Amino acid sequence: MDGVSISMCGEEKYICCFSGGKDSTAMLIHILKNKLPLDEILYVDVGDWMWEYANTHIKLVESKLNVNITVLDATDELDKGFKKWGFPGFFNRWCTGVKRVMMRDYLKEKYPEEEITQYIGYCSDEEKRTSKKLYASYKTTYPLVEAKITTEEALQMCYDNGFDFEGVYEHHSHFNCWLCPLQRKSELKWIFENDENKWNILREMQHKCPGTFRPNETIFDVEKSFWKKNRKKLEDEMKKKRIKIT
Repeated sequence: MDGVSISMCGEEKYICCFSGGKDSTAMLIHILKNKLPLDEILYVDVGDWMWEYANTHIKLVESKLNVNITVLDATDELDKGFKKWGFPGFFNRWCTGVKRVMMRDYLKEKYPEEEITQYIGYCSDEEKRTSKKLYASYKTTYPLVEAKITTEEALQMCYDNGFDFEGVYEHHSHFNCWLCPLQRKSELKWIFENDENKWNILREMQHKCPGTFRPNETIFDVEKSFWKKNRKKLEDEMKKKRIKIT
């Protein structure tokens, strides 16, 4: 990889776990700027579940930072998982498991004898997350935590380096799967009001889903709650103008 400080130790490999969001992008910028050892950058492609801009962002990162990113395709496994379990949930984040297993299997096959250290993009204001052994297969390190870089600073680092994520962070707190049931209700409402195509996809997925979208709530229930809130807001506005709506 041109422009990357490659680890010269034959028995230890340093892997950047790259999600494509602001934190992992800022982490990669930090790794390169500080010439930390780096052997490979791994990204798991979730296909249509991700914002359309993701593929453009990957290419932009490769171009601007002069690196190569290894892309692992998880689309088939995600389709199988959805048919089996439905939408992911707080207590069953099977989609995250699919991605971790795919990365683990890739690393085991490529580096069967080497010791692996994974760079994980948690920020300093997320330090409590480092206590969870989510990446127990290998040793982990958290460059942004160690550098005391916050989530807000990570986003600014991205902007300063020419990565704007096509404005996703103006309405969403994370650059992850747009259909994630764990996103904030306000973020779901943004999709409902601004992207009819994506909302129709969620409706279609709910029809095929063996369970609900969120705990005790289908996507149709979510939509109904939005319509109720919109009507209440309209009624309040009309009352001020003394106009009756039917």
